[in-house]
Amino acid sequence: MTVQSEPKASPRVRRIMIACLIPLVVATIVGIVLLWPGNPDTDLPGGGPTTNSAEGTSHTEATVTAVDATACEAGETDPMVRADCTTYTVEADGREGSLYVTPDAVKAGVEVGDTLKVLDFTDSPDRAELGADYVFIDFDRNVPMLALAIIYAIVVLLVAGIRGLRALLGLGFAGAVLFVFMLPAMLDGRPPLLVALVAASAIMVVALYLAHGISARTSTALFGTVLGIIITGLLGAWMTSWANLGIAYSEDGYLLVDTTDLAMTDIIVCAILITGLGVLNDVTITQASAVWELATAAPTMKPAQLFARAMRIGRDHIASTVYTITFAYVGSALMTLIIVSAHDQSLFDTFTLGDMSVEVVSILVCSIGLVVAIPLTTGLGVLVVRSGLRPPRRSEPAEEAVAPGTSVSGLDSQAPMTRREARLRDRGR
Repeated sequence: MTVQSEPKASPRVRRIMIACLIPLVVATIVGIVLLWPGNPDTDLPGGGPTTNSAEGTSHTEATVTAVDATACEAGETDPMVRADCTTYTVEADGREGSLYVTPDAVKAGVEVGDTLKVLDFTDSPDRAELGADYVFIDFDRNVPMLALAIIYAIVVLLVAGIRGLRALLGLGFAGAVLFVFMLPAMLDGRPPLLVALVAASAIMVVALYLAHGISARTSTALFGTVLGIIITGLLGAWMTSWANLGIAYSEDGYLLVDTTDLAMTDIIVCAILITGLGVLNDVTITQASAVWELATAAPTMKPAQLFARAMRIGRDHIASTVYTITFAYVGSALMTLIIVSAHDQSLFDTFTLGDMSVEVVSILVCSIGLVVAIPLTTGLGVLVVRSGLRPPRRSEPAEEAVAPGTSVSGLDSQAPMTRREARLRDRGR
């Protein structure tokens, strides 16, 4: 196989890309500085499953040392009844005490040796009324989840090598942007849509260049992602307003709307932007790579042909990624779907009411942004890669005709002979 060097953008195109990239980076940095949360430790009332709301209580970890179900009737399976008739003993901070376990945890199964996260009532004045020293909060999953994260990192490093390491670093940076800047800024009253756009821009720039290197190819994918995010954001804002999606249907939604200045429409659009960012990064870098690889393999290919062949890859990617988005949302809303499917309700009504309407709008908006971003990235990639390919010169001398049986370029390769020519040659000998 002939090894060919990767085509590069022309100096003029590189200057244009840098001229577009610098304002994007500067605007992102300025946006982060101006929108940085002044009070990043905002607390919400009732804020979560481990909220310490009782006087004299504290959070701790406990290990189950004994489970006594002798007071339960034989064959009893009702979790509500078993929660009352089963006695649980735990050890926490070097001392033993009784534990109250919720019915859902009883159904899941609390066994001897399990490590739990509990609320300590031993020093609380409400201890006598509760009738237990500790209250079950959740299972302690630190070890299994940490082990799974380590396995994931090892697999990525083994398969992708140094590029996988850079991708993991980019993922860590994205997490820092979301949890250190974006979410606290939204809780602090900063404009949610502007915060989401600035956060998405910072993640795009750093994650793409960190994972794929600084090159015209990566810059092409970046600009394609920016265009896709803009389309997704505008379409998401318009659709959430037109479809009247500003109603809080979940407990978390009620909490945010009642205790903060956030509107449900803003939260939904921000969620659509972040979801779209993940899939757009995937398809744009793939399309840019497809254009570059095709141009490397066939540098004389015309721009229209290059675009058409790259779009064949893009169409396959569109189909697979749209499935990915849809099934990801279906998986996240599976419990809701199970409950809804048990009711006598039409499928259309199911997908246009409540939380399901939000999920459907998110799927469709992200898919539209994805589909539009692929031809935009492909076209931009063709323009960039073709700018660095020089057409063959017409003044170059044509190859001289070579008679059959003579050597070509110093090699003793001969034109193939027919059987009749071979017999005549043998007779002459």
